[in-house]
Amino acid sequence: MSKTKKILGIDLGTTYSCVAYINEYGHAEVIPNAEGERTTPSVVWFDGRRAVVGQEAKETSNIYPNNVCSFIKRNMGNDDFTFDVDGVAYTPEHVSGLILRKLVKDASQFLGEEIRDVVITCPAYFFIKEREATKIAGEIAGLNVLRIVNEPTAAAFAYGIKANETANERFILVYDLGGGTFDTTIIRVSKNGADVVCTDGDHQLGGKDWDDRLVQHLTKRFNEETRQNIDPADDAEFYYEILQKAEQCKKQLTDKISAKTTLSYQGNKAQIEIKREGFEQMTEDLVERTIGLTRSVISIAGTKGCKKIDQMILVGGSSRMPMIANQLQKIFSVKPQIFEPDEAVAKGAAMIGNNAYLQNLIDEKLKCRSGDSTIETASSADVAAAAEQVAAENGYSLEVVTNALKRAKNVSSKTFGITVLDGYDEKGNPQLSVSNLIYRNTPLPAEKTEQYATIAANQTIVVVELVENSCDAPRQGQQEPVIALEETASLWNGELPVKPNLPQYSPIDVTFRIDENGRLIIIAYDPASGGKLEKSIPDQDHFSTAQAATKRCRDLIVE
Repeated sequence: MSKTKKILGIDLGTTYSCVAYINEYGHAEVIPNAEGERTTPSVVWFDGRRAVVGQEAKETSNIYPNNVCSFIKRNMGNDDFTFDVDGVAYTPEHVSGLILRKLVKDASQFLGEEIRDVVITCPAYFFIKEREATKIAGEIAGLNVLRIVNEPTAAAFAYGIKANETANERFILVYDLGGGTFDTTIIRVSKNGADVVCTDGDHQLGGKDWDDRLVQHLTKRFNEETRQNIDPADDAEFYYEILQKAEQCKKQLTDKISAKTTLSYQGNKAQIEIKREGFEQMTEDLVERTIGLTRSVISIAGTKGCKKIDQMILVGGSSRMPMIANQLQKIFSVKPQIFEPDEAVAKGAAMIGNNAYLQNLIDEKLKCRSGDSTIETASSADVAAAAEQVAAENGYSLEVVTNALKRAKNVSSKTFGITVLDGYDEKGNPQLSVSNLIYRNTPLPAEKTEQYATIAANQTIVVVELVENSCDAPRQGQQEPVIALEETASLWNGELPVKPNLPQYSPIDVTFRIDENGRLIIIAYDPASGGKLEKSIPDQDHFSTAQAATKRCRDLIVE
């Protein structure tokens, strides 16, 4: 039996969250919460000194709507959003931190020991601010966040190992439709692990949007049946009742061709039946939005060596809707496989975390053998010997430790560049545009240096502005795309002092470096003076983790 320390894999979902670990036999296993359920609603009810997380909070939404927070993941990294209750402004990081506290508390009780090391997942298109916000949420919860891992990467990693897809290189498309977010990712699975090829997504598209369509339909039908003109937005209690009935109908329509529900309001009652065919018609544009993003990643993957999609796996609870698999197979001619939609991401995260831990143990053995050798630099014979030693000392089978050598590699989900002068208009006003250095879907880690120039003689400073956008890299034969400033988001700007009395067009070097966890370092360098401006993005100054709310979070009793 294994003696290694336990690392939790956490799928921090928009609507439901899940926790897994690697058991003593080296297999990923989901940990039930204190209520005995394998997933926990990502809902928080602020009840005085208590923060109630999960099903009880969800069921309380219609009673205390102003004290219950849900779908917080859609606002991760949004500095302008707070959930205000009892005079305290909670940021998305605070609310997510409370959810994480509940998940880890229950997992620790189940395992009989306190766990602090975690790997947390996020949508593939999350980057800089969203990923750091997720990490900060873990820190607010008192956790040691080892890595932030892409949800589809975790799912494909778990699937690739489970299905023994290790002998030959295969391309897997992961279609991940969760409760509040969607992403579609193509991953190359080989004997070395799982490498993301390309990804895209929409953090404002998920099962909630299907629920909202049903809410609209149920409201219309209720008003027709009762001859009323009720707007659920005017009555929070009635709205949450309809929302819960809508979710129930959606789940029923997964297995049945029709669903019935009863609504009552102010003495009026109506029984409403919904046909699956009608539900699919009222939401077909939502499916098409996911199809469009999926077409895009397949096209991009084709330029990166993916000649065909070998398998398509569906994860995320909302992928269970029959319309999803039917449309995907019809359009892409690949039969989708539903792979543990609620649990695969957490299991994959646990595997990646455990693998990283075992890799570190192997590296330690290699260093003891030959000084500075690592898995990357040592001979295969030395790696095999070190793996065998780690297996023997920690109670794992050699197969489990050998599997730990498989790695998960990510790509940049955004494009990063700087603002540059792009000439002057007819009135002599400067016109700015964007020069991109690292494009989205570039494998990580990545580094790129470009040389720019001062725009005038005798400049004393150069302003460097870092921007983010969704531009794709130009394909062969294409020109560099021109990106307008309004198509970008500014992440940071700084000033580089330059050598006095330089002539116009003196060179300035700019380097972007992104590590495998998505942290970006920007370096601006003046060759004439040797001066350097260096900034790591993000830092905690980007986030409004107010001390009062953070302290309040830590003082709350989480149940």
